[in-house]
Amino acid sequence: MNNELKDALRSVLREELQPINKRLDTINKRLDTIEPRLNTIEPRLVTIETRMNVIDQGLKEIKIGQEKFQKNMIESLGQYTDKIAEHVDVKTEVLNKRVYALETEVERLTRQ
Repeated sequence: MNNELKDALRSVLREELQPINKRLDTINKRLDTIEPRLNTIEPRLVTIETRMNVIDQGLKEIKIGQEKFQKNMIESLGQYTDKIAEHVDVKTEVLNKRVYALETEVERLTRQ
C-alpha cells in the first residue's frame, strides 16, 4: 500500500503541477521574446540620452545668447539715445546762433 500511496501522490502532484509547468513555459517563451526587445531598447535610450544632452547644451547656449542680446540691445539703445540727444543739442546750438545773428541784424536795422 505504501507504493500505491506514493504512486497516487505522484499522480496527483503531476496533475496539479502540469498547469503550472505550462504557465511557466509560456512565461519563459514571453521572456525569451522580451529580452531581445530590451537589448534593442537600451541603445535607443543611450541615443535619446545623448540627444537630450545636446538639446540641453543648446538651450544653455541660447539662454546665454539671449542674455547677451538683451544687454547689447540696452547698450545700443542707450548709445543711440545719446547720439540723438547730441544731434539735437548741436542743431539747437546752430539754430540759436542763427536766431542770435538775425536778432542782431534786426536790432542793427531798427537802430538805423
